[in-house]
Amino acid sequence: MNELVSIVVPVYNVENYLPRCVDSIIQQTYKHLEIILVNDGSTDRSLEICKNYAIKDIRIKIINKPNGGLSDARNVGIEHATGEYIAFIDSDDFIKETMIEKMMISLNETSSDICVCDMEYLYDDGRMNFASGGDFKEGNVHDDPDLMVINNSACNKLYRTSLFNDWLFPVGKYYEDLATVPVLLYKAKKLCKVDEAFYVYYQRSGSIAHSANKKIFEIYEAIHRCLEYVKINSNDHELIAKLYSLYIIHGLDLTTIRIKDFDDKTIRNAYLAENIANLKKYYPNYKNDICYRKYGLKKKLIFKLLEKGKYNLVLKIYDK
Repeated sequence: MNELVSIVVPVYNVENYLPRCVDSIIQQTYKHLEIILVNDGSTDRSLEICKNYAIKDIRIKIINKPNGGLSDARNVGIEHATGEYIAFIDSDDFIKETMIEKMMISLNETSSDICVCDMEYLYDDGRMNFASGGDFKEGNVHDDPDLMVINNSACNKLYRTSLFNDWLFPVGKYYEDLATVPVLLYKAKKLCKVDEAFYVYYQRSGSIAHSANKKIFEIYEAIHRCLEYVKINSNDHELIAKLYSLYIIHGLDLTTIRIKDFDDKTIRNAYLAENIANLKKYYPNYKNDICYRKYGLKKKLIFKLLEKGKYNLVLKIYDK
């Protein structure tokens, strides 16, 4: 087991977190690595930190480019990657030391194209929350369409690099992972899973998660992008139906929850109305979706109230 693994780290103004991230990669028990640090136009000391690490470890490559955002930095990293496998680590996160080794063992033992692991969310107060990467050992989306909608993070996976030959991250868009990962899962001949939380996703304080932004509705474009790819390349109706369910899981349900948590309570009704309008535009038949019908009574009530424009009632239910 000596295949080269490329690890792509987009870097943008993360001087306070970058050493922890890079150290966690350098210290991996799997040593045959190519570490690609993509400096995406940082204006702090991030580039200097990258250069200092490159002096210490010959496996590190630095790519310096104008700011183009996370997807652009990842795509540039893919372009420069020479490894048979590739992973993406965000520069404020870090990984546990046996992540690459154990995932490579699983890939080789199962002859898979993608390996998935679990995640942990780390908060400033030291709290850790577990996040599952999916409930499976090995398989493929054609035999098990549910694998299309497992955890859509790009960072808790190790991929065969050739999967990106015709499929990259969308530049300048929100939800770049959701717009990309389902198609990679579709393209993989086989998937495998290691049941360990190797990837630690740091939740920065001062998050803008509760701030209103119309770009949240780009979630529909993200799902549509994946659907169009699969429709062009497959006539598997069950797979396509599973992708349509993402409109319910991420569009109707999770986006509604995000809107109800806005700090500015006065605009929530308008956002809820726009969200339903987007759902109807992209998925007119959404009420017949199998995922929609499987929700519990409380969610079904909320969905019915949203359909009828009873946004104040929806918010009252959530606020309780």
